[in-house]
Amino acid sequence: MHEISVLYKAVELAEQTAADNGIEKISWITLEVGELSGYLPVFFEKYFPVVIENRPVFENCELKMVMARGEGLCLECNAMYHISTNEGICPRCGSRYKKILGGTQFLLKEIGYEENIQN
Repeated sequence: MHEISVLYKAVELAEQTAADNGIEKISWITLEVGELSGYLPVFFEKYFPVVIENRPVFENCELKMVMARGEGLCLECNAMYHISTNEGICPRCGSRYKKILGGTQFLLKEIGYEENIQN
């Protein structure tokens, strides 16, 4: 279960970014998780409250996730297809030879915050 370690890294990156930019409170962070990355989003949701515990900048912070589809390009017939739906097999020609075009990423995509507006 590598989800906890990468979640810690994402939270540390968000915390450092907030500190570098004078952000006092992070309202939400958005993670982009590729469906071929091997990470299970359920564990990010489960452990997020634990990882942000005792970090005041994350008080009441929400975790958002965007799933990135695993897309492939068949190296035999050049068809683009959804890898998971087709179990890694090209639906046009039946080949397993492919180039993965997307869906392996794990990114801290967004840090949301509300600005302190003083009159």
